[in-house]
Amino acid sequence: MTSVYFNLTTPPGEEDAALRRELTAKRLRAQGADEAVVDELDRLIARAEPGSGAVAVFAVDGEPEPTVVEMPGARPRDLAVHAPLPCLVPLLAWLQERPPYVLTLVDRKGADIETYRGGTATATTRTIDGPDDEIVRNAPGGWSQMRHQHRAEDSWEHNATMVAHALADDLADSGARVLLLGGDVRAMQYLTKHLPEGVRQEVTVGHVSGGRGRDGAWQHRKQQVREQVSEWADEETRKLLKRLDEGRGPSGLAVEGAVQTLRALARGQVGTLLVADDPADRRTAWFGPAPTQVSDRRTSLVASGATPVVRGPLADVAVRAALLTGAEVHVLEPGTPGGPSQGLGALCRYA
Repeated sequence: MTSVYFNLTTPPGEEDAALRRELTAKRLRAQGADEAVVDELDRLIARAEPGSGAVAVFAVDGEPEPTVVEMPGARPRDLAVHAPLPCLVPLLAWLQERPPYVLTLVDRKGADIETYRGGTATATTRTIDGPDDEIVRNAPGGWSQMRHQHRAEDSWEHNATMVAHALADDLADSGARVLLLGGDVRAMQYLTKHLPEGVRQEVTVGHVSGGRGRDGAWQHRKQQVREQVSEWADEETRKLLKRLDEGRGPSGLAVEGAVQTLRALARGQVGTLLVADDPADRRTAWFGPAPTQVSDRRTSLVASGATPVVRGPLADVAVRAALLTGAEVHVLEPGTPGGPSQGLGALCRYA
């Protein structure tokens, strides 16, 4: 398996990119990668558009079509690895910074709902408008009359209820736990009021400037969205590290260190794997065909009947076991305060 990450940020000159590509190919050949695979990966990287971001390419020996993942906004180090497993940690770190979210711009008639499913997905937008707008229908009849104001309020609330139900569906369908609201203040109040209680408990609600109309706030709003989504991702990391700290100890639901984490993965205990994205990490571990066949020692897997037994980078072995057993993977910066010892740990489903 060959994994390549290549930074596409415009270099000082064309020559620099060519030299980096040449170095990438040289590293792969030194690791024993197939020459045809090296040539194909180089062709794909050369074809990628320079700009802000990176490209990740994964090639399986003997298979004709590599997998290419464009990573807008990413700035990973150039990486070229030929190993038994794909190197997914940098990609998972990038995906982690781009969680699903729903942006909803409301007025008293309805809303525009933009749903972003995370990662490489493209945002989709749909419009929800209520069947009636009492402020327009009743204005000529005397808006100052109290009965018309009540009708208008009822109409706005009815429209907001429709939006709330549609929004709840979009949040559930996308798995988003970030809801960003903008637009008319009264409409947002009604919308928040009619969101199901379960939704209000599960999602983090933020606010952005501007409304449904194409106004001057849209550029500023894009920045607000990026900042609030990033803040949410950072807060998720803080919560996981707090749970790790609370779970430390003999009776806790946390393990840390390479050996203890591999043992938890082998027992299928892990709910969330915590792994540092450390380019200097040269540690290895052993794995067999089954998801839970992982160990720091080859002999223990052989004794259990695993065959074949393969050696791979520790982080990649742990990530494979976590993903194949339904666990989440959370990537940390090396040396993150409060992180697991040895850059590897887990929050367990049971003690």
